[in-house]
Amino acid sequence: MSGTHPVITSVVEGHGEERALQSLLYRLVHHLREDAYAEYVEVRPPHRLPRDRMLKPEPLARALTVVTARHPRPTAVLVLLDADDDCAVDLAAQVRDLARISHGHVPLTAVVAVREFEAWFLAGAAGLAGHMGLPHDLTPPPDPEAIRGAKEWLSERMPAGSTYRPPAHQPSFVQHFDLDAARNAAPSFDKLCREVLRFLG
Repeated sequence: MSGTHPVITSVVEGHGEERALQSLLYRLVHHLREDAYAEYVEVRPPHRLPRDRMLKPEPLARALTVVTARHPRPTAVLVLLDADDDCAVDLAAQVRDLARISHGHVPLTAVVAVREFEAWFLAGAAGLAGHMGLPHDLTPPPDPEAIRGAKEWLSERMPAGSTYRPPAHQPSFVQHFDLDAARNAAPSFDKLCREVLRFLG
């Protein structure tokens, strides 16, 4: 493991997160640690592994071998996926248990977005107001993690003829959604924030 600075790597399930998570983690590092220490944190690009393979021992083991092989070795590994209709707590535990089979020595955590990654955008929607054609008076729904269809919620509020597309919109949205509001309204995003703080020691 790196003896000089935190090195965070990740495994994600979606093309959108593959493009966006690195930027989100860098933003969180600087938001949560507003000091010079944040400048020494390295966040690596995510490795994508489809959800059905992520929940099987051998494909997950291969992905973890890939992300931990580079030097300096990561000081933390984040596995991120959507709960969809599953229990986020149980799903995170399942991923951790699978990871321990082959990589019990790796400092790993699993964070599961309740419903879907986009629920975090709904929770921090005030920060997206007026961005990429969204309404200037955009406000978050009362319980963003209860919505089954956060992508559709965003699409319905985009300009006529436009739809929300994760690979196109996530990289930009992660730079603008309200982090504090999202943390307050979406417990699974708060979990991510707490894990990032733990990564930073």
